[in-house]
Amino acid sequence: MRHLLKDSIIVLALSLLCMLLIEIVCQARYFPSDYVFVVVEPGMSFNEIAERFSSHGLVSNKPLFMLLSKILGIEKKARSGRYRFEATSDMIDILRALYHGATFREKIVILPGKTIEDVAHIFSERAGVDSVALVTLAYDSSFVASLGVPSRSAEGYLFPDTYEVEWKERPETIISQMVKAFFDAFDDSLRAKAKHMGMGLNEIVTLASIIEKEAMLDSERPKISAVFHNRLKRNMKLQADPTVRYALRKWRGRLLYDDLKVDSPYNTYCVKGLPPTPICSPSLASLVAALYPMPGSDDLYFVAQGDGSHYFSKTAREHYRAKQRYKRYLRKLKAQMAAEAKAQESNVNSEKGAQGGTQVNQ
Repeated sequence: MRHLLKDSIIVLALSLLCMLLIEIVCQARYFPSDYVFVVVEPGMSFNEIAERFSSHGLVSNKPLFMLLSKILGIEKKARSGRYRFEATSDMIDILRALYHGATFREKIVILPGKTIEDVAHIFSERAGVDSVALVTLAYDSSFVASLGVPSRSAEGYLFPDTYEVEWKERPETIISQMVKAFFDAFDDSLRAKAKHMGMGLNEIVTLASIIEKEAMLDSERPKISAVFHNRLKRNMKLQADPTVRYALRKWRGRLLYDDLKVDSPYNTYCVKGLPPTPICSPSLASLVAALYPMPGSDDLYFVAQGDGSHYFSKTAREHYRAKQRYKRYLRKLKAQMAAEAKAQESNVNSEKGAQGGTQVNQ
């Protein structure tokens, strides 16, 4: 009888152990999503952490999760941050990640042509970074000077690249990383070329930033660069629309004649030479183009042709004719779009009429 009771207890204990292991290993497998993101805030108690994981569907048995954290000594060692788990993660996976602080590092792509504000918005949206703090720090002349930036802000030096960042990463860490990426890309050979040209680093980056905003085709970057270099040599105003847009923070819509009169050191329609700082973060291709304009070019003007390319001119008369062609193209495009909209509206009205007729016949 004693042996039977002992065997029964052993079987019961093994059954409970098996059930416990199944609960630990399989507790999250019902979750429908591929990945689940959970943010552990600094200062959260483990009870709050467990509740957060439970509310996200990753922990189905909170008391058991709490018990395991105590047994394994993780309760007071869980690290804050943003975690990413597969839907099939078990309690041991979660506790191991919390113990080691294996937070998820978001991969964020920053494209060329972005301003400081653009960059701050992207990092805020994707990684919860304090955008106001990032913008403020990027315009802090003392801070950017400590990074070796020869300008009053980090504009132009937040190098476009792919970055891996922690959730709510410190703005100074992000800016430092991006500026370092810039100096890694702008190597000794490029610096030597700038020195040979008699241009400072900030002048090259500023010119490259304008090229970045003007060029839509890689093949045209050296040609656009040549136009600006030629104008600078002749002490002509650059008359670059993107610098006016930067002054007005007006990146969309047409520029009006009144816009070209804005009182700003960035208005290259009124002020000769380069603006005081870059107007965006240029790509390496634009930096190289600023240093290597198309040789032998005498062009002083360019105007869009409507297909992403530009028409380049040597004289004001030729440029005027090119502008008139572009205006005719815009008028034709506007008329075409109006005709298409009118035709579409007519089709919609015809369909409504047909539907109405059908209903009457019924």
